[in-house]
Amino acid sequence: MNRWFLDQTRKGNVYHSHNTTAGAVTVLHATCTGLVLENPYGSGKDLVVESMSFVGSTLTTIREIGIAISPSVSTVVSATTTAAKSFNGRLNGDTINRPAGLTYSVATLSSTPVWFCPIGNARDTGAVEGAEAFRKSFDGTLIVTPGMFVAFSTLTAAATGLCSITWAEVDELNEEETFLL
Repeated sequence: MNRWFLDQTRKGNVYHSHNTTAGAVTVLHATCTGLVLENPYGSGKDLVVESMSFVGSTLTTIREIGIAISPSVSTVVSATTTAAKSFNGRLNGDTINRPAGLTYSVATLSSTPVWFCPIGNARDTGAVEGAEAFRKSFDGTLIVTPGMFVAFSTLTAAATGLCSITWAEVDELNEEETFLL
């Protein structure tokens, strides 16, 4: 167990979001479906990603499941959206201690995301899909700063399944604090 994330959970700074029904995760595109975590410009928070996971639910073609990120900072990260639920890690409901980070099952993003890293590859043999739960643990090595997003994506063909993401929210570091680290 990561002690830092446990401490952040106890402080009420850890959140979890997922799509509530199996949905298509699209090939890299500004119209993004699956699950998107957006950090609004000016939020004052850094979103420290702990993990992202995907579980396929429909047999389909060979495809890669992975993580895509925004190519640059934007003052308006997304336009048309369908909100996803976010829950505080202290399990106190979805209306208490709301996160700064916004999650969407569908979003029209300000720019086309760029591929960041794979989390798995699903293969269809006709009757059995070789896709189990794919999980990428970042343990804090991926930080979504204000005006940026992270999303699930594919490279070759859409994939249908359930997506989830867990992150901690901490005050944004300024340049002087970063230098002192």
